[in-house]
Amino acid sequence: MSRATVDAPVLSIRELNRATLARQLLLQRVKLDAVTAIERIAALQAQWSPSPYVALWTRLLGFRREELWSALEAHRIVRARLMRGTLHLVSARDFYAYAVATQDLQRGAWNRMQVGRGIDPQEVARLAVAFARRPRAKEDVLAHVVERVGALGPYRWLVWRFVSAHADLVSAPPGGRWDYGGTDAPYVAARHWIRGERRPSEDDAIDLLVRRCVAAFGPVGVDDIAKFGGQVPARIRPALARLAPELRMFVDEQHRTLYDFEDAPRPDADVDAPIRLLPRYDEVLIAYQRRDRIVPARHRPAIYSKNGIIEATLLVDGMVAGTWTLQRGKEEAVVNVHPFGRLGRGEKTAAMEEGERLARFLAPETKTWGARVA
Repeated sequence: MSRATVDAPVLSIRELNRATLARQLLLQRVKLDAVTAIERIAALQAQWSPSPYVALWTRLLGFRREELWSALEAHRIVRARLMRGTLHLVSARDFYAYAVATQDLQRGAWNRMQVGRGIDPQEVARLAVAFARRPRAKEDVLAHVVERVGALGPYRWLVWRFVSAHADLVSAPPGGRWDYGGTDAPYVAARHWIRGERRPSEDDAIDLLVRRCVAAFGPVGVDDIAKFGGQVPARIRPALARLAPELRMFVDEQHRTLYDFEDAPRPDADVDAPIRLLPRYDEVLIAYQRRDRIVPARHRPAIYSKNGIIEATLLVDGMVAGTWTLQRGKEEAVVNVHPFGRLGRGEKTAAMEEGERLARFLAPETKTWGARVA
């Protein structure tokens, strides 16, 4: 343990929780545009179609779904497989850095496999980029490449992941939006979709990923940053060394070293945290290797299911304390809140009020809206 670590301030779980809530815009809703908000919180999970909309609604003051639609249609926000190989929405400004930081490991593994079979990865990239000048179906992109270079392997999902990484393919949703469903969108090469941006060096890309992670989730450990980016810690440490003049060190109650920017918000542990409803797969439930600051250990089995689903959750006093679901009919939309324990009277009232507001947001076409707390 270094002298700097020994002398570092100790942060309690509750202090880390309040820091996370502040960075993730969950202490109070703020007035930001969608692009700035996504950069502020690093990225939005997009595995579940409504998730980005709910994530912004619960964080931004007066958020309207049209704001995200217009940013998608204007190519200021893009959707692609990035961190941990999963679908995310990121700003167009950040896309290439995230792509280099998170996809190059995939590219390298695929290169070794295909070069041995006599296939030139650069030719695959050239073919895919040229063909996807406009939005194309996934199967059409693969067929075009395979027809010209030969079979790429037996596992089409794996082949697609590597081809899309080589060509920097992004989703081009019909009409520029997703609501419910619609995850099998056409793809287009980012080179033809995002103007004025280029792939940075690997060092610059990793530096941006680390900056975004520390700013959005800090104070964080090396393993947390690696978890967020789907990286190995050895790839993160050089970036932390380069950023060292800007960083301050802390330790948690287990004496794990944490990194943060000097002027980043770290509210007092006794700051009030409002009731919040998070969508499925919200990044705050995934980004940490150690999630005690947001998810009590006893509740993890109810949040992280065996089939890979991460449930939509209720935050009470800043911590996961339940789940929620939307019951949607032709005439009525109701958010059902399922707390893990007994809520106080004020907490129950706040959960019902928040649930009804969410029902109105998710189902504006119905005639009545409500919320129930089980």
